[in-house]
Amino acid sequence: MASSSTLSLKSLRNSNTLKSEISLLEGEKNDFVAKLEREKKLVKKLENDLVEQKKDFEHLEKQFNHFADIEAEFEGLQQEVQLAKLENLLSTEKLEAQNASTAKNSREEVKEIQKELKEYKKLDPVRLKRQVSDLKKKTITQASENKAINTALVSTRKELKETTVEKDKFDAELKAALSESHSFWQSKDKEWALFETSLVLKEEKAPKNEEDQLIRIRCMNLSTGNSSLSKELITEGKDKDLVSWHSELDMPENVSKEAGKRLKKLAANLEDEDD
Repeated sequence: MASSSTLSLKSLRNSNTLKSEISLLEGEKNDFVAKLEREKKLVKKLENDLVEQKKDFEHLEKQFNHFADIEAEFEGLQQEVQLAKLENLLSTEKLEAQNASTAKNSREEVKEIQKELKEYKKLDPVRLKRQVSDLKKKTITQASENKAINTALVSTRKELKETTVEKDKFDAELKAALSESHSFWQSKDKEWALFETSLVLKEEKAPKNEEDQLIRIRCMNLSTGNSSLSKELITEGKDKDLVSWHSELDMPENVSKEAGKRLKKLAANLEDEDD
């Protein structure tokens, strides 16, 4: 550059040359100042990006903790179900063993009484009659006890079946909860998020196969962790195209509107598949 050249004493005496060099230096100064400003703006942008990334990380960390809590709760329920199942099996085996033992003892008693009857026929008719009466009483008592044991066995098997059904329902709920890995929409203020889910409520019957699964929307407040499931899409009136919910969570109208858009899109996709 001209400013870095060696100037002669004669050139320095020339005011035009001096002005030219000063002008070049000022130009380089202005370029340097402009470059410094650009660097400052870049640093500011990187700082802002770092803050946003930190917010995103905190949000993901909240979601991870939420699903970790769900998984821990399910594991606890699963252990309780397994324990109840084991206790029911042990109770059933114990009752069956008692029933078998009682039946075996009864048969042995009958054999002994029959053996005694043969002897008593020869010795004492009165005693024989008494033994026959006692045998009848024992037989009636044993029949009643056997009936009670059988009733208990039926009840135990029914409880075991209900426990198994409850476990299958917990499995389906966990699968549906874990499938909500990413939200398809979040509000600009990062307060609300919407997820697709196939979660089945307690009062509902679980679908027999995956093709019949009901897709609904879960709305979650990212500050409190509270959430609600969609009930239905409103098709008429002032709230048309909005979603009604299963809880009394106070959600903004734009949240229900976005959920309604998603449900309409899902319904349209299903119609296209049927066609």
